Amino acid sequence: MWTLRLAASLALPLVLLAGEARACATCACGDPTLTSMGTEQPFAGRLRLATQVRAWGLDSGQVTVDGLALRELRMDLSAAYAPLPWLFLSATLPVQARTVRDVSLAREAGWGIGDMEVAAKVFLFRDREFSANHLFGVLVGTRLPTSSTLRDAQGRVLSLDAQLGTGSWDPLLGLSYTAFLGDWSFLASATGYLPTRGREGFRAGPALRSTLAAQFQPATRWALRMAVDGLVEGESNHAGVRDEVGSGSLVYLSPDVLLSPAMDVVVQLGVRLPVLNRMRGDVRQMPILQVALAYDL
Repeated sequence: MWTLRLAASLALPLVLLAGEARACATCACGDPTLTSMGTEQPFAGRLRLATQVRAWGLDSGQVTVDGLALRELRMDLSAAYAPLPWLFLSATLPVQARTVRDVSLAREAGWGIGDMEVAAKVFLFRDREFSANHLFGVLVGTRLPTSSTLRDAQGRVLSLDAQLGTGSWDPLLGLSYTAFLGDWSFLASATGYLPTRGREGFRAGPALRSTLAAQFQPATRWALRMAVDGLVEGESNHAGVRDEVGSGSLVYLSPDVLLSPAMDVVVQLGVRLPVLNRMRGDVRQMPILQVALAYDL
């Protein structure tokens, strides 16, 4: 009997240590809210990997005069790591397949790596260290010119619309506020981009992206999310010539379903529906279909 008691007393600490090593992200941050990439609660040592696939497109111009149709399938590969409880470092690498068809029915197609984005999110305020209800953060980062110049079979450079990125350094600065209130959570964020001149002397217009979102989670395994996503973009510039096509404002209504089929796994299914279009140049955005998977290691 004393042998069994001794063995049990030695095994108990090992069991407890093993349980801590396998602690899930919910246990570590103290909040069971299902979150998409970039909206999670921080804690030191958190490592999150994610992939997001989006199908989108747009038509611009008059069909019989200067019409252009762009279609793209894009997969973003992302990683985020928190070396400190108040700091998240992230990187996103897009892999894209794009086709462009103009009024003459000429078709350009290409695929490859787009422009990578790296950022640091600093949490300046949290109402408490564990299981915070309110978080306020600042995002600082840049897009990198990682996309290569695409060419056709004869070696001719494809048009700028067919390229997978601008090939420029684009600094970004953003603010975000997140509230976790029981079954409900809320997000408000705004991020501004200031592009520099890139491929063929092209410089995209300054842009502001914003999100207002509310999420209801009645169960541990699923949640419903509704967001309003906005975009305001200024005029672009090509080799010193201003171009207003594509500038203006755009508003999306964005419903999502979040599912957790296993511990530390979040699947997000959603659509972005353009409900208000004030883009110049007769630009018509299509709905964006997307599916995402996030996993905490």
